[in-house]
Amino acid sequence: MASALATGLLSGIWAYIAPLFGMLTWAGFAGCTTFFAVGTGGRKGLRTAMICNAVGVACGMLILSLSATVDIPGGAAIFSGLVTSLMCLLGKVRLMNYTPGIFVGCFSTFAIGGDWLVLLISLFAGVLLGFFSAELGRVFSGWYQRVASKSQKTHVQEEEEAAQLVK
Repeated sequence: MASALATGLLSGIWAYIAPLFGMLTWAGFAGCTTFFAVGTGGRKGLRTAMICNAVGVACGMLILSLSATVDIPGGAAIFSGLVTSLMCLLGKVRLMNYTPGIFVGCFSTFAIGGDWLVLLISLFAGVLLGFFSAELGRVFSGWYQRVASKSQKTHVQEEEEAAQLVK
């Protein structure tokens, strides 16, 4: 529950401020999704998600550049296939061992038509959104644990108090 509240709160703030700073709201959510999907959380998840998204953006730009430069029939399909193989291989490298995160960066590059800088900033901001959502969820959970432990009585305590009232 604490994570849901934290993520909802920060996602609402993100959706409001991203356009004010020229960032892509949807790309931020793609970066946030990458952070959570990596599954490790913490700084390791932050690092892995950012590296994967950045490598994916680079791969997307490579496909777009090769397709625009090398004029051969079916070039876009050929280069997409070759670079997709490369992305799968790169996913075996320890620092970027979450292949779907690489694909998120790549397909997002296509979606934005190659405007890689605003995309990369938005993806990174989204990864930070995920990181801070998880951290704030922990803070909310800690607050709840402290409040609940002070205010909750056990069933036995309640029964003893009820028995005292009857006497």
